[in-house]
Amino acid sequence: MPRSAGDIIMTRAIKLMLLFARVSTQNFAAYRFDFLVRLTLSVLHLGTELVIVWTIFENTDTLAGWHWQHLLVLVGVYRIVAGGIRMSIVPNMRRVLEDIREGTLDFVLLRPVNAQLLVSIREFVIWRTVDVVLGLATAVAGCLLLPEGAPSATGGTILAFVVMLAAGFAIVYSIWLMLATLCFWFVRIQNIEMIFWNVFEAGRFPIVIYRPSVQWFLTFIIPLAFITTFPASAMFGDASLLPGWVPLGWMAPIAVALAVVLLLISGWFWRFGLRHYSGASA
Repeated sequence: MPRSAGDIIMTRAIKLMLLFARVSTQNFAAYRFDFLVRLTLSVLHLGTELVIVWTIFENTDTLAGWHWQHLLVLVGVYRIVAGGIRMSIVPNMRRVLEDIREGTLDFVLLRPVNAQLLVSIREFVIWRTVDVVLGLATAVAGCLLLPEGAPSATGGTILAFVVMLAAGFAIVYSIWLMLATLCFWFVRIQNIEMIFWNVFEAGRFPIVIYRPSVQWFLTFIIPLAFITTFPASAMFGDASLLPGWVPLGWMAPIAVALAVVLLLISGWFWRFGLRHYSGASA
């Protein structure tokens, strides 16, 4: 049975991703001591975040309804998302900014591959998988340490967690692609990355600790809640961990719908920006 055009495109995209990942791994393998140093730094960063959790719960039993086990899961989700962003999204978007500014995006546009796909998969910082693994281990530990009788992870909640985590990555990618596209009109926007990470820091804690206006802002204007707090709370299926106006059963569908909308908008904005690109060959 002949394969459809969609299957061929998907297979080609996967092969390209694996190729770039292999090249990045080979480049990184040449500096093994550097890997050990970065591994140590990742463990220290995680240790610092765990010390913060310990300090908080030395003075209180709960944080807006979140116990320390719940916060461990949130810390794990934060590390998974931050590691994934730094592993692929940020390095690729940085390279897009450089290509647009220097006019070398021509070399991407001349290749017989979808430009958005190619600029999104060229760079992989392989050692950042350590952050993802450490984050996953922390989240699992938080689930296993829950007291008996507390709402815990089930097959359904784990599926909702995975779906929302994937939606969170899609949301972050869409935001970064739109930020990178701004470089077609503005010469230097690197400082936007600093602003992004400063805002992302708020995701270390559940949004329920903020005042209602800030909760609303971090959910609907800057959808940070869909990236960290909501995936972590979905693991337990516990509505008490969420603001009262957030429907627990609708979190995953809303997250997926938001991710799809942002992917479509960012893709359109990228194509719109390309029409205003003047490269080295112009």
